[in-house]
Amino acid sequence: MNIKKLFIAFVFSFVVVSASAQKPVGTLTLYPRVGMTLSKFTGDKVFFTSSSIMDGRADAKYKAGIVAGAELQYQMSNAVALSGGVFYSQQGTKFDDVPELDEKLKMEHNNIIVPLMFVATTKYGLSAKVGVQPEILVDSKYKDLMNGFNFSVPVGISYEYRNICFDVRYNIGLTHIYKDQGANDTSRNSTFMFTLGYGIDI
Repeated sequence: MNIKKLFIAFVFSFVVVSASAQKPVGTLTLYPRVGMTLSKFTGDKVFFTSSSIMDGRADAKYKAGIVAGAELQYQMSNAVALSGGVFYSQQGTKFDDVPELDEKLKMEHNNIIVPLMFVATTKYGLSAKVGVQPEILVDSKYKDLMNGFNFSVPVGISYEYRNICFDVRYNIGLTHIYKDQGANDTSRNSTFMFTLGYGIDI
């Protein structure tokens, strides 16, 4: 079992067993957040032929980016909250091993993402999250090749102490990245998000 599967399994088990509330019922909290992403297009690859390699292949690898935005979280009950947010997220992928290129091939895929999350909270500041996330493409050199709208499932955990909140998420892409993608192609967004935020009760 790889790290992504272990992370997802931990989040879902946490959601099932969570109990005591982190915030009083009825609390509405604004969380401005900023951080970094690590993203790639799972299943994507570049085929090439060079002087030393007849039939070469470079697989997609993770590239770093930034993410910034804000979320609102409403404490519905002693153990359950709902949240919704809007973020600018730099995503995409890169290919390191293409001999014909002097530099690494990077494909930017910058989005406005709208996470809508179910949150299991505890009195210890730990929370687990799962939800749905529309993603709208706003900037890419390869915009003509890519779908303008994608969909993912975010799962994550966070820890809040004295209103400072550290949040880690993995966004599981459900839709194809490219417009002209065959039935056997599996190129989808795969993004880790690491953010630091500050909770403001309103």
